Amino acid sequence: MNSTSIIFHLIFFLEIFSSLYARLPCEIHDDEISCRSSEFYNFNSSSMNSGMTRSVQAIHLINGYYSGMLADNIHNLTIVDYSYKTFLSPFISPSTLHNLFIDHTFLSIFPTWLCTYNKNLSVIAIDYSNIEQIVEHDLHLCLNLRTLRIINSDLRQFTNSYNVELFLHNLYLNHNHLTEISREHGLSLNQFPYLRSLDLSSNQIKTISSDNFDRTSSLKQLNLSHNHLENFQFTNMCHLISLEKMDLRGNNYLNINENWHDYLPHLINIYLPYAYFCCNYKNNLPSLYEKHNKKLKFDKTISLFNDEDRNKPRDGSNTISISFQSDQACFPLPDQMTPCESLFSSSFIRFIFSLIVFVSVISNLTALIISLCRLITSSYNRWSISTVLSSNLALADFISSIYLVLVGIIDIRFNEDFHIKTQLWTNSHLCTIAGFIYIFGIQSSIYALTLLTFERFYTILFSFKRQTPWPPKFILTFISLGWLISFIVASLPLININDFHANSLCVPFRIENVFDRLYLSLLIIFDVCFIAIIITCNGLICFNFSKSHVHTSNDARATLKILTLVIAICISRIPLIIFIVFALLIRPSYSPNISDYDLHFNNIKLAVLFLQPLSSCFNPFMYSSLSALKWTQTTTEFDRPKPARKALEFSQFRSASAIFNRGYHPLRMMSISSLEYRLSSSPNTP
Repeated sequence: MNSTSIIFHLIFFLEIFSSLYARLPCEIHDDEISCRSSEFYNFNSSSMNSGMTRSVQAIHLINGYYSGMLADNIHNLTIVDYSYKTFLSPFISPSTLHNLFIDHTFLSIFPTWLCTYNKNLSVIAIDYSNIEQIVEHDLHLCLNLRTLRIINSDLRQFTNSYNVELFLHNLYLNHNHLTEISREHGLSLNQFPYLRSLDLSSNQIKTISSDNFDRTSSLKQLNLSHNHLENFQFTNMCHLISLEKMDLRGNNYLNINENWHDYLPHLINIYLPYAYFCCNYKNNLPSLYEKHNKKLKFDKTISLFNDEDRNKPRDGSNTISISFQSDQACFPLPDQMTPCESLFSSSFIRFIFSLIVFVSVISNLTALIISLCRLITSSYNRWSISTVLSSNLALADFISSIYLVLVGIIDIRFNEDFHIKTQLWTNSHLCTIAGFIYIFGIQSSIYALTLLTFERFYTILFSFKRQTPWPPKFILTFISLGWLISFIVASLPLININDFHANSLCVPFRIENVFDRLYLSLLIIFDVCFIAIIITCNGLICFNFSKSHVHTSNDARATLKILTLVIAICISRIPLIIFIVFALLIRPSYSPNISDYDLHFNNIKLAVLFLQPLSSCFNPFMYSSLSALKWTQTTTEFDRPKPARKALEFSQFRSASAIFNRGYHPLRMMSISSLEYRLSSSPNTP
């Protein structure tokens, strides 16, 4: 009877355990037992098969938790998808548990018993939790704890109310909400005297000082990237003497000591937001080399008098501990497009630039106002083609001059600190606007100048061939097409085809990938084609003057005017084309990197700020202002003019094309008169 009841109870418990494992399946993968439950379950030694746990070294629980005593052979415990704010009860492993991983949980209270019951923990990693503060903890009881990681959480404070020291070597607190490093709030570093690596990236720290690291003399790696750092002040040379690597990228408004390298004697690599921070380091590189070499010679001299070292075998790695001053210590190093000085080297050059800006703005604005007044005072059907095209050119050149005004304002704002403060300018929306205005104005200007040149070329050489005027819609369509093309070209850097923020002039001249090269090639092709049309048309006009049967003093004046215009265009456009072409075609032999192409900031500055504005300064005097002031009475409308009354007058306006087109009347004289070509002031004209 007793044996029957015992068998019955055994069968009953076996059914319970079999149903339990069917509901909570656990599988063994290599040396790890992995358990995934459909509903949250609390595991312990009684609910988990002891035979399974003895054959593994790690437990991985998904949607579950372990409480109670762990088996002696368990070294790693992983808890994923824990759904409570605090742990229900502690898990205990006095001697064997080394690594604890807690991932994707709703945990908001840091457990204060971790090291009390698990003294041999060496790694604690809590990722993606809701922990906001750690004030009370028992981490000092884990004498073997070397790595603590709490990332992607809501941590705002990590301090303690009692003065204890932790034996941590690596502390990772990135992607949290820490705002300061202090003993009262934020993060207290006094509790980590043995710290070697500290990662505080992607927090909200605004101000930091070397005094915050007075207790962490062994720190070798410091990551403060992508914070809100505005000030990093080095005040003491004894606080970060062991630091080898530092990362400060992503702090766009950072201010740092110019002589920061003097406070970091063993630095190997430092990553800064912009290349301008490395200017002073690069300039002082020879002196740093000399200082480093003197230290090495001194160390070798001391070692010669050490009997112990003399008897030991020499090892080159022990002689030179750390190679500090290398060309790659500071990243990014200044390159050809990074200025390490103010925008203008002297007051005289700044005065020349200001004079160019003043002339460009005033002349184009005056020409634009005069042209608009003439268009407003006349009806739509009687608009002069030359006036429409001249006003279009004046507007394009005026837009280009706005870019120069913005650069002048930035130079006045930063003055001698331009290379230090330039990151504020290059990362602003004003830089994007300035770069857009530059490309939009330059491209629309060369297009408008090409239209105007072609119109005058066609009028002068084929004035007796065409019997009907150009329709106003035809002219306005071509003008609108030019503005549309210029807008599209200027908008391409906004969609990451090149970049307005690549340099301190906000011009999209970056050369790093294929799209950058294609964009610059497009600009070069447009400019070369337009310049070729302008030079060809003006050359044919001058050739027409030289072959004409009737020569006047105005022919020489018109030829000189055209040559001056062509020279101004070549000076303003061709140097920049040459610089960019050489940068695209010539690769430096010392580097295979496409970003090291030979494109120098000084060359770009000369072309963009001093040479290109020459065309904008000359154009109003060549086409708009003088024509509007001198020949206001000589207007030609779109409609067909009346034929000449006298044959003598007709012969005075005859050109070489008239030999092959006899019997046709000239359509318009406005373009001819604006070029001072065969004016009615000739002696034979009544």
